[in-house]
Amino acid sequence: MSDASQRAAMPSGTHTVLDRRNVHNANRNLLNIVKPGDTVLDVGCGAGSITAGIAELTGAGGQVTGIDTSQELINRARENFSHLDNMHFEVADINTYQPQKQFNVITTARVLQWVDNPAQLINRMVQLLEKDGHITILDYNHERIQWSPAIPASMQQFYQAFLQWRADAGMDNQIADHLAGLLTQQGLTVVRMEDLSEKAVKGEPGFREDLDIWAKVAETRGQQLVKDGYITEDLRLKAIAEYRSWIDTGAETMTLYLLALTARR
Repeated sequence: MSDASQRAAMPSGTHTVLDRRNVHNANRNLLNIVKPGDTVLDVGCGAGSITAGIAELTGAGGQVTGIDTSQELINRARENFSHLDNMHFEVADINTYQPQKQFNVITTARVLQWVDNPAQLINRMVQLLEKDGHITILDYNHERIQWSPAIPASMQQFYQAFLQWRADAGMDNQIADHLAGLLTQQGLTVVRMEDLSEKAVKGEPGFREDLDIWAKVAETRGQQLVKDGYITEDLRLKAIAEYRSWIDTGAETMTLYLLALTARR
């Protein structure tokens, strides 16, 4: 049976989802936080598309570091963004990361949902933060997702198994709504809370791609669920096919509940 770190590992091909994200469409809370000249640490930077946007916000006088535990994603980030002189990437785990300096801003987006020790990670970020610096965290409450009309029963069964698979590894499916408490427990002052829920509406650009994320989850992480005994392979394949048919024939909206919290040391 896999543990939290194994379940959190990004399956090969994940970059196709990550590459669609940037500061403006997926992390716009940073637009109010990052200033020219800032030193910024992006924890769980993935393939670097958001990190690159942060580097643009800091300008030439700033310095941005992106860290991720995936060698594959860091390699991709280095390949795509080597032209940005004020940014670099490292394969590192925040729990053991030992930089040479502290940071003005530390950001992590859609990462704490994948760990079984969010308080420990926030504590480590606090240790790497300058006095009066800011930590900004963006994450989901997966139990507050809304689809209209209802998704096929096969995908609903897959989704519930996915949540249970996560919960059994110690991951918090409601992490977004627990962030304020976690930050204040570390002695930080929450200065901003934003509802950045992602709503996809039929007829708007990117609608199919946005909804298809759950088919991709079933294609990639679904294989882990099968291996760990949470679903059968037949259900996984059925969920993918019926969900994609629902997207094409009946889907109207999907809303992912997403909160961004910023706290000051």
